[in-house]
Amino acid sequence: MWRGQGDLCRIACQKFLCCKQGRITLRAMARHKKLEMVEDEDPKLDISSLIDVCFLLLIYFLVATSLIQERKLDMSMPGQSVSDTASQIEPALIRIIKDGTIYWGKDNSLMIDNDMNNHNLATLVQQLEAKKQEASAVGTKPVVQLWVEGDVPHQRVIDVMNALTEAGITTVALTDLKDD
Repeated sequence: MWRGQGDLCRIACQKFLCCKQGRITLRAMARHKKLEMVEDEDPKLDISSLIDVCFLLLIYFLVATSLIQERKLDMSMPGQSVSDTASQIEPALIRIIKDGTIYWGKDNSLMIDNDMNNHNLATLVQQLEAKKQEASAVGTKPVVQLWVEGDVPHQRVIDVMNALTEAGITTVALTDLKDD
């Protein structure tokens, strides 16, 4: 609040209360004083409007943003009980070793292919189709275990997966068998 010569009308009308012996008297302030600024002792900042704006922005972004629905990958976990017919058919094992050679069976009895540039694995497709027919004769799905050594080129694994797709086999388990 400014006091002094500035606004003559306000200065002339400005009065304050003074208490003297229980009576309240009004006195006029002096007219000729220099301008001086009366400062509040404790300046305060009202942040209630800032809080309101923050809450409005929060509500706006909660309503305006669309929540992304994640796609669910269907995965079936193995059951607790195993039927007798499923245990009759042993899963086929395909081994791919470091140099890209593909073997059929646990004992590496049949070498399927050793040419890294051969992407058409016809012999493997024939073996897989025979396994599929054997499983369908019993009434089950064929199961293939794929064992890949760590340093095998990715293209070789893709070639084997393409052969599995070509043979129509969808149940594939990646395994890490230890030599016994």
